[in-house]
Amino acid sequence: MSRTAHHSPGLRPLRDRVTAPSSIALPTIGDGLVWRPVTADDIGLILDLRHAAGRIDHPHSLVMRDELEEEFASAAFTPGNDAVIAVDSAGRAVAYGSAVAPASQETIVWVELDGTVIPDRRGEGIGRALLAWQEARALQHLAACDAALPGWLASSAHDHATPAIRLLETHGYERARWWMELERDLAAPVAEPPPLSGVRFVPYAEAWQERARSALNDAFRDHWGTQPVTAAEWAAGDRLSAFRPDLSVLAVTPGTHEGERVVGFVFVDVAQEEWPLRGGPFGYVTAVGVRREARGNGLARAMLAHVLGALRADGLNHAVLDVDAENPTGALGLYQSLGFTVTDRSVSLVKRF
Repeated sequence: MSRTAHHSPGLRPLRDRVTAPSSIALPTIGDGLVWRPVTADDIGLILDLRHAAGRIDHPHSLVMRDELEEEFASAAFTPGNDAVIAVDSAGRAVAYGSAVAPASQETIVWVELDGTVIPDRRGEGIGRALLAWQEARALQHLAACDAALPGWLASSAHDHATPAIRLLETHGYERARWWMELERDLAAPVAEPPPLSGVRFVPYAEAWQERARSALNDAFRDHWGTQPVTAAEWAAGDRLSAFRPDLSVLAVTPGTHEGERVVGFVFVDVAQEEWPLRGGPFGYVTAVGVRREARGNGLARAMLAHVLGALRADGLNHAVLDVDAENPTGALGLYQSLGFTVTDRSVSLVKRF
């Protein structure tokens, strides 16, 4: 965890407000299970578990191997300390959970709890034991932090995953934010708005990396829970096989001596492995944003129309995206006006310190 001190008026540093255990015992629950710390050699086991659980918990999306590999390579994640796995006598991963501290902290110290239990072993108390371990590790993260900021333990679940939601609520987590998944049939064409004066669209490329990261951090600074994306996190996202820079777009304007300035962006992933889960080829819009000073001119609509046309030209049938139901820029209304309809919901649950 970063030792950089950030402060909120009236709050003492988290290390003075949070009590954490000095050591954490591994869970022992579950017939025939061996619990142990995680190593990078477990990525294949974890991937199999995530896919088996995902068929129940999030049946329209997959966790990809390179996503796990990037997570394990991150400086913010120490697998041997931050994650635990339970393996049965056949060598199958039955449970996995992590508690990862933020790479950056500006307004919140958000520790993400990510865990799952294989469906055929649910109902044995394994999930409760896993959550207890995760919480203990998360408290260690908060108690090691000098920042005088709110501390959050946070997790998420799809709307239909009622047992997971109930487990978290039983342990003091509150439903803090709802997220909507939307989908659009690309068979219906999109009318492109007229060009915007002084703005040109370019596909994303490595040369735009830092300018695009700056634009994203500015655009999402007023969004719920969002903390700045670090250069390392950005580079990891660029390396993912699903990322399609050619289908993504940046809106740029004349800048200073540093060159053109990125004022807006739409980023796209295409994961062919997920196509059978949605009945055909689709693209996933991972982020849409406009710098604050460039809002109110129809730029987001123009970029989205451009990207939807590109997805259609690339042979994709649908576009999918997720949005904060209470997005402060009114993004949900924009997407619906472009023909997107709500297909699913998920919720963030938070315990605050």
